[in-house]
Amino acid sequence: MPRPAAPTFADACERLLRNPDGEHSLYTTLAPVFDRLTDEERVAGDFEAVRAFTPESGDALELGCGVGALLAHLGDRYDRVLGVDAHHELLRFTAHRAPAAGVAVGDPLRPPTDESFDAVVAMAGPAAPPAVDDPGALIETASERLAPAGTFLLRAVTDAAAIRDAVESVGVLSGSGYRLERSVTDLPADGGVDLRTGYRATDESSGESATTSETVHVPVHDAESLREVAEAAGLSDVRLLGGDATTLLVARN
Repeated sequence: MPRPAAPTFADACERLLRNPDGEHSLYTTLAPVFDRLTDEERVAGDFEAVRAFTPESGDALELGCGVGALLAHLGDRYDRVLGVDAHHELLRFTAHRAPAAGVAVGDPLRPPTDESFDAVVAMAGPAAPPAVDDPGALIETASERLAPAGTFLLRAVTDAAAIRDAVESVGVLSGSGYRLERSVTDLPADGGVDLRTGYRATDESSGESATTSETVHVPVHDAESLREVAEAAGLSDVRLLGGDATTLLVARN
């Protein structure tokens, strides 16, 4: 049975225009916007890290796969790939970006599989919210799913100040007769940064417009604390590699 088509950018704008007082977010009605905002350069960098540190073949699990941008690359490297994400609307894109991969709706902390994987990955970024707010719990979950000699990669946001430079404060998306304007404000918050985003959708033929907003919390973590959790979970050869706003944790079973 063919997989249902993912919603389009026009669908997202129409849903906002029809119900401006509803709850809208990048995880639900605005999922096509999430897909269009995917930073392919960052994804390519994450895949280079996968190629550098993980086994060349076997099975891979991505916790918090989102719209499947990295999962599609993993499918080119591994024999079997599974992506897990809690957001059904995002997985509709994953099914088309990575048609050979398995996808499952579920909590990344409780992935719906008891199988072991040669590589487990969970990649966050300053403009790409993490799979979960608690990377410590994610590390423990990953350690339980790793095969012997398997590798875990976790990218976590570790520099709150760098988020401002990494997130585009204003932007415009357009297509199929619609325009969507975005403005992002970063606000300090306990344990991280709140990204407050406003959206204005406009039907360019009628001039009708509607607005909405959402706040996404981006947790910021201490890199050395991640190392301690990984070692406490029984992982070995733990390394921390710094980057712009983020730290990449590499650990082996």
